Amino acid sequence: MTRSRSTLVLAAALGAATVLLAVGAAARGSMPLPVVAHLGGPAVHLGALQVGAAVVLPPAVVAVVAAMHGTGLLGRSSVVIASIGAVPILLVLVVTLNGAAEATVLVLTYASSAGGVLFRSLHRPGGDPVPLRWWAVLGIVPWGAVAFTQVGGLLTGTPPSVAIRVLTLVVLAASIAEFVAAYRRRDRPPAAWVQLLLVAAPGLLLAVLVLAAVR
Repeated sequence: MTRSRSTLVLAAALGAATVLLAVGAAARGSMPLPVVAHLGGPAVHLGALQVGAAVVLPPAVVAVVAAMHGTGLLGRSSVVIASIGAVPILLVLVVTLNGAAEATVLVLTYASSAGGVLFRSLHRPGGDPVPLRWWAVLGIVPWGAVAFTQVGGLLTGTPPSVAIRVLTLVVLAASIAEFVAAYRRRDRPPAAWVQLLLVAAPGLLLAVLVLAAVR
């Protein structure tokens, strides 16, 4: 099987999974979580993050990018494009599910995640791995926000549910696995479909666990 065909198979599989997740999200309901801002006074309610719909976005983004790569519309940049489209959304969802509602926290989570992915794009096989290390440094920031939110919940008597804590650890493990694989194979990157699968895995796991276990 050629690499382009493998990528198209991955795109089809992710597309089918996205459709199933969308059906599950529609049956499950929107699951709104509030987004607020403190603008020098009492909290201002800005709106709500519709988690039920949003969890479908990361795997959907990777599916579209994989299809574009498989048909030749995208080249080596496809992995970075998939990451910058999916990973920031994924981490905003994780932070929000853990109880963060402040808009500034969500914006900084998105920005640090996207910045880390951009550092990843600067690395070239055989080159200095410093950009990948900066990817790791910026990538840790959202998880620090998750940890702080969880500790704050414990201190105030409103900790995240067991299901939220479990899905957080699962997504964290999948994200670490993606980084370790990229760093260890930095001079000989695997096929694009393998890298895209690693990008898609945390989002797929989050979506399945949210729709199956979060109440």
